[in-house]
Order: sequence, then C-alpha cells, then structure tokens
Amino acid sequence: MPGKRYISMPSRCWKRRDRQWIPQAVAQTVAQGKLTLSVPKAVGRFVIHPLMMAFFHRYPQVDVCLRLEDRPLDFIDDGIDLALRITDTPSPGLHGKPLMPIRHVICATEAYLQQHGTPYTPQDLRAHSCISLGETPADARWKFRREGKTETVQTYGRYAANHTAVRLDAVRQHLGIGSLPLFTAREALANGDIVQVLPEWEFISSYSGDLWLLWAGDKHMPARMRAMIDYLSETVPALNAGSTEPAK
Repeated sequence: MPGKRYISMPSRCWKRRDRQWIPQAVAQTVAQGKLTLSVPKAVGRFVIHPLMMAFFHRYPQVDVCLRLEDRPLDFIDDGIDLALRITDTPSPGLHGKPLMPIRHVICATEAYLQQHGTPYTPQDLRAHSCISLGETPADARWKFRREGKTETVQTYGRYAANHTAVRLDAVRQHLGIGSLPLFTAREALANGDIVQVLPEWEFISSYSGDLWLLWAGDKHMPARMRAMIDYLSETVPALNAGSTEPAK
C-alpha cells in the first residue's frame, strides 16, 4: 500500500512482548511464559506457596501453575517443567539438586502436657493420645533414635489424619501428641503455640529424606525454568537455615 512500509519478521527470529517486537535470541534470555511446578501437597502448602508472591514480584512475566499432588507424575505426559520430591534416591535420568532435609518431630500444646503429663521416654507415649498419619498400621508404630540407640513404640489415639495441616490443627486443639514434618510445625513452634516433645530423640519417619528439585534436562532450558531453579535454590534452604533441627 502506498505510503506505508512493511517489515517481514519471521516468527523464529522475533517474539512479541509487551506490545514490542524483540529478537527471539533476546527473548530466550528473559524469564517469561508459563511454568508448571509439581510438589507434594504439604510441601506446596507450607513451603512453596508462601514463596510465590516474592517470585512474581521478581519475575513479572512468568506465570506459575502449582500442582499439589502426592502421586508420581511424568514430566512429558503430564506437562511438568519442574518437580519437588522427598527422596534419598532421585530417579535415574533426571537432573536435580537437594534443597533441604525433611525432618519430623512430635509436638503437643502446653495445655495438653499440663493435663496429661510430659513424656520423657518414647515408652511414655503409650499413656498418651497420639495423632499419627493413619494410612497403614505401621504409621502408629513410632520409631526414635538417640546416641545410636533405636526404640519403637506402638502408639494409640482417637484421631489420625493423612494431611499434615489437619494433624497440626488437631495438636493445636489439644487432642494429643502429633507427628509433623518440621516445615509444617516450624511457625507454630516459633510462636509458642505448640512445643516439641522428646526433643532429645530423633523421630524416624518413612517419609523423611531430602527435598529434591528435579527437571528432565539441562539442554536448551527456558529462562523461566532457570529463574525458578535459582529462586528456589536461594529461598528454600534459607527457610531451613534459621530453624532448630531435631536432636540427632
């Protein structure tokens, strides 16, 4: 058309962002687009979700789909970019890094302990109402370790729940002594809402391990994935750095 000039911009060389056309090579270095992050439910609720607001401020062009699921997912079939898993042995073929150890504690309120007494040994738990995971009978057999010595005690209680937030609330409601991941109990412990029971003993849970950040490959990694990896590598270990770990 007379009086107007048109410039051909092949899609493989240019990309539109904020109403401006920029070279594709530059666009690949800018963290932008949608990222899908798969996390265990409790980790997502208590560890990752509280960090997301600051991530959005730092990377305003990245959208996040946070999938809170405890079942294993396939990176390709389920469209997962990054995954957090609690394990000591990540799946072969995946890239990743450990972010923090997952430890468990047993806790109660001061009011509960004043009414029912404070246990001083694992065997004392037999006289208490204990709130366990409740998925299998083994979840009520609590195992402890101290100075190389291991003790197992069969616990009993009127309430069990396979969600950490529910067990935390039950403990806060003075229903008994509950088993909790430290990342779930940390804030309530710091606020004095609950106290750790048998702090000199390490509570051994089958759901312990390291929290690993995993991805399928390093080649041609989008900038949004690198941004999330760097962000979680910075912020998640910092959450654990200031806490008091259970006695070993």
